[in-house]
Amino acid sequence: MLPEDNDAIKREELEALEREVDGLKTAHGTRTLIGKAIGLIIEREGVNESETFEMLKATSQHTNVRLRDVAARLAEEAQPAGRQEPEAPPP
Repeated sequence: MLPEDNDAIKREELEALEREVDGLKTAHGTRTLIGKAIGLIIEREGVNESETFEMLKATSQHTNVRLRDVAARLAEEAQPAGRQEPEAPPP
């Protein structure tokens, strides 16, 4: 294998790893956001975690809005006025 070929392979591997890391960051951000929304609903409604997730899922399906976006809206509405929650990473 020529050195240039090896460099191209390394570049491709690095790019693939960077895409994987970006995907993991997005997934972590989404999971954190959904976890916050679940916590809010549990606190407000007094239901368990699985019931809460089903409520979020049903809202998502009935409104045709991604679950992550439903959770983000809930978390945003729960913030005190003037305080901004960090945005979730894009999908």
